[in-house]
Amino acid sequence: MKILVINASPRMESGNTQAILTPFLVGAKEAGATVEIVLAARKKINPCIGCFSCYAKTPGKCVHDDEMGQLSEKVRTADVLALATPVYIDGMPSLAKKVIDRLVTFMDPLFVIEPNRISHPLRWDFPKKMFLISVCGYPGLRNFDPLVLHFERISENFHSEFSGALLRPAIFSVLLTKKYPDRIKGVLKAVRSAGYQLVTNGKVSDDTLESAAMDICSTEELIRTANSYWDRELRQTSE
Repeated sequence: MKILVINASPRMESGNTQAILTPFLVGAKEAGATVEIVLAARKKINPCIGCFSCYAKTPGKCVHDDEMGQLSEKVRTADVLALATPVYIDGMPSLAKKVIDRLVTFMDPLFVIEPNRISHPLRWDFPKKMFLISVCGYPGLRNFDPLVLHFERISENFHSEFSGALLRPAIFSVLLTKKYPDRIKGVLKAVRSAGYQLVTNGKVSDDTLESAAMDICSTEELIRTANSYWDRELRQTSE
């Protein structure tokens, strides 16, 4: 299995998304997958301008001469397309959406009728599965609801199977390694197992996803810790 990962964190390897992505990919590689990571922030990718040139004037070819063409070729040969992204204001950051929008070149302009919807057929091969990996600063899985629904619809539009979402709320609590080493090890073990299961089973069990999202500390402690950090940052700024 070949997995293409788009890391859409603006902070790239330094972001909190990477803290979950790394053990997930360790598990996927242990299961025999070939993995390639694309850092969206390092790529020159212009936003879609809605000109529809790729539909008819230059079928399948965008007017922008940038690095999206190379990325599209990688997408065409992948079995799984995984998006790794933080939650920004209840959704994906602009880096992620910019890449997704530019994948419109995979679509034929003609409409087709499918059960419960109308869609565009694909002009090229597209990964058979799509998987979401996301982190959020807020506690609680409800904070991922808009993003997960959006990603499910994106998968539908590309005629790809939505294979699930690995979600880690209260991501800053994963940094409390000295205070909660066993809990954090349990979370990271579940994340690693999620990567392994996706490759071997084609999906991740609900138990594993729940373990990856388990509370490490109380909401009250998380808020105190976060506010204490930002209070220090604000004091340093004002001095």
